[in-house]
Amino acid sequence: MLKLNNWYLRLLVSYFPILVLTVSMIIFLSFIAVNEISRSETAKADKITTGYVVNSVERAVREVEFNVLKEAESNKSYAAYLNGASESTTIKYNVVHSLRSMIENNDLVESIYLYRQSDNTVLTSSGITDLAEFGDRAFIQKANENRDYQGWSGSRKFQEYDGLKPVQVISMYKQTPLPFGKDGILVININLYNVEQLIGSMTNHQVSFMRITDAAMQPIYPGDGSAPDGKVLTTLRSGALGWTFESGIQAGHLLSWVSVVSYVWVIIAVLTFVVAIVYIIWVTRRNYKPIRLMMNRIQALQLRGSDGTTVKMDDLTMIDRALENLIVQSEDHEKEQRESVVLQRRQLFNELINGQRSDQMMERLRRLNLLPDTGRFAVMVVRLNRYEDFQADNTLHEQNVLKFALGNVMQELANNEGLQGWGEWSASDRITFVFASGHTGTQVQDQLRQTAIVAKEWVREHLRFNLSIGIGSIVKDWNGVGDSYRDALSGMEYQFAIGRNAVTFSGDIPQDQPRGMYNYMQQCTACVQEFRLTNESWRDTFEQLFKHFETDVMKDEDILSLIQLFLQMLSRELKELSDTLNECLDGARISELLVSLRGASTLPEMKELLSDYLIHVYDTYIAMSQAKGYKTMITEIRAYIQENFADPDLSLKHLSDRFEISGKYASHLFKLEYDMKFVDFLVQLRMQQAERLLAETEETVQNIALQVGYANSITFGRVFKRLTGVTPGEFRKLKMRPSTIALGVQDNRDEATAE
Repeated sequence: MLKLNNWYLRLLVSYFPILVLTVSMIIFLSFIAVNEISRSETAKADKITTGYVVNSVERAVREVEFNVLKEAESNKSYAAYLNGASESTTIKYNVVHSLRSMIENNDLVESIYLYRQSDNTVLTSSGITDLAEFGDRAFIQKANENRDYQGWSGSRKFQEYDGLKPVQVISMYKQTPLPFGKDGILVININLYNVEQLIGSMTNHQVSFMRITDAAMQPIYPGDGSAPDGKVLTTLRSGALGWTFESGIQAGHLLSWVSVVSYVWVIIAVLTFVVAIVYIIWVTRRNYKPIRLMMNRIQALQLRGSDGTTVKMDDLTMIDRALENLIVQSEDHEKEQRESVVLQRRQLFNELINGQRSDQMMERLRRLNLLPDTGRFAVMVVRLNRYEDFQADNTLHEQNVLKFALGNVMQELANNEGLQGWGEWSASDRITFVFASGHTGTQVQDQLRQTAIVAKEWVREHLRFNLSIGIGSIVKDWNGVGDSYRDALSGMEYQFAIGRNAVTFSGDIPQDQPRGMYNYMQQCTACVQEFRLTNESWRDTFEQLFKHFETDVMKDEDILSLIQLFLQMLSRELKELSDTLNECLDGARISELLVSLRGASTLPEMKELLSDYLIHVYDTYIAMSQAKGYKTMITEIRAYIQENFADPDLSLKHLSDRFEISGKYASHLFKLEYDMKFVDFLVQLRMQQAERLLAETEETVQNIALQVGYANSITFGRVFKRLTGVTPGEFRKLKMRPSTIALGVQDNRDEATAE
């Protein structure tokens, strides 16, 4: 009994280091997790802050560019000065005044000047100067050599006149007169010190740091180019400016102390682990002799069992466990072998589509016999649209089953079209196929298109999700598969523009570059202005914009960027007019719309989503406008009609153009305020005036018809009789008196020229 208790205590003590080790590891992992979470959240917050700084700087610079170019295009004095047709002092003064106003209205602008090529003169906010005497003549000469350059320059020194202190600026220039003139150059200089002040106002230097360099690695912020005292957490690049923004947390901040504490616990955990290992070894060596004796007895029992004696249970248990371990190891080995084969196939597939070539790879392809040696080859990339929704609607097991089904369906449909294929999942939402056929290139293209269309419809009907499919170029051997894969990926960048039923073929991508983004931005601006003025022509402008998206074959990302810009412009114009519009144009609502637009598979689908949203906003805006001012507006409209009722061109269209409202809205106001239609109101006024002229003058019926807005006496007579019950001649012959209020007016829309 004493020995049993002794062994019990010894075993209990031997397991104690495991408890200590487990607790230490838990504490260690907890501190590591806290450290990593702190780092992750700090990096995320730093990235958001840096992104805000980047967006603010780009927006400020873009606003300067937009305002200056808008002023240069709309102010006719610029073109008159550049043409040199007139050396009017007034024109020069107007241009100088305009330049001075733009400089004073924006703190970022250092200077704006206009170079006239015809006489090599420069007009600044201070006056006119010859190019040879102008301090920034070197920049103008470079601009003349590269007139087609777009964008902002790197950091440079600027001095308007020799002898002045140079100022660090970034510059951009445009050929003028805008938009396509070549008579001169308009140069905009932004003071980098002012930009540095703007950035400094958005950065907390006690907690974080920020470093900005231009494309030539010249320091922008801070201006002295000092190195940051801390670790860089975020690096962002501004495409508009070519600047690189680096930011992070200052050294010695709380995050550093958390790291130090975590490292201390790592050391403690490691030391605990070492002590536990040493203690286990010591306990094992101490218990080695009793365990050895136990094993000798088991072996002795095994030997006696081989002589036919009774086998002890302990032996059978030991053998059973040994066999179980052997079976488990065998199954694990087979599983590893299967996984190894799958990984090798996937690696071989990736080497094939990425254009890697080696004799060993070719030999492995032939050995697997997945593709023929000869024929025509093409790559098809199939992408699951709205993959986040696919993940949210299905469990992991269901996702794997659906992906497996998709791969088999594509293979079977391709076989039905006479194609031999090999497919692998190249990304979580994308499966790539290499198809081979013995037909000519045109026939292979038709086979691929038919396979893609049938597969897309089948998957949408049976598996309940949508696909986007890109087909690469057709090549003659395995060596061109990499090029076909790259072409397929390129084609998928144009899903909206050239996709037919969400299927794109790389051969449909035009070689010509589309027109510049500035033209589309102008269309967006025009559409927003028409929308704000409740001009129904905004719908036509919207239609034209989407037609240009398709005819110019723009990339999906460019289309989405323009739409995002359009929505931002619309929000800026209307958002603060009312709470209802504020809700419609809220950032979260627009973000949700952009997610829906990005998930669209075709350009018409995207257009329909955006159109429904704009119509809703437009109806809300119209309702708001009507609620605020219809009383005043209807009074003005009625007074205008009473003064101009004799105008034969007076109509709802005329009122729409005059008061900048829709014709339907004007008709609705009349019905609401006076309980009569616009045409009835107009006919009453004309007939009352006609009765007065018939009773008080000797004018002919034809002259009276012309005076009250009718083109001929026949139409006038028919309307007059329908209203009064007698013809104009009978009215004069009976010496009837004009009525003060016309009653019983019928709908004369078919006969009144106002309609």
